[in-house]
Amino acid sequence: MKILAVAWGGIVGALLRFWSGLFLFNPESSFPFPTFFVNVVGSFILGWFVIYGAKKIKNNNMILALQTGVIGSFTTFSTFNTEIVLLLEEQYYKTAILYFTTSAITGVIAIYLGMKVGSITRSKAGAEQ
Repeated sequence: MKILAVAWGGIVGALLRFWSGLFLFNPESSFPFPTFFVNVVGSFILGWFVIYGAKKIKNNNMILALQTGVIGSFTTFSTFNTEIVLLLEEQYYKTAILYFTTSAITGVIAIYLGMKVGSITRSKAGAEQ
């Protein structure tokens, strides 16, 4: 039942993200506003949900569906931000700063390396044809 709850919530969150992108996309803007929007809104909703929503809902499957499914598939950035705030609230300042900086830096590096490997793979596949 837990897996089903997360799956259904994930479908809803993914569709919300997709529709947000369609609705907010502006081909004339260089700023990725749709992604920025879902990350900020998702962070806000998850922050609210962790403090208020999860305390009011007694059904664990519903909590999983909303928190992990809907909000998690809408944006994982919200989880990242929540974890940083929770670390700060617990006064794990060094851990919070380390987590923030290493996640940001290694995330950008991982994207860059993935793009390079993809480019090399595409070039090799094109050369073989």
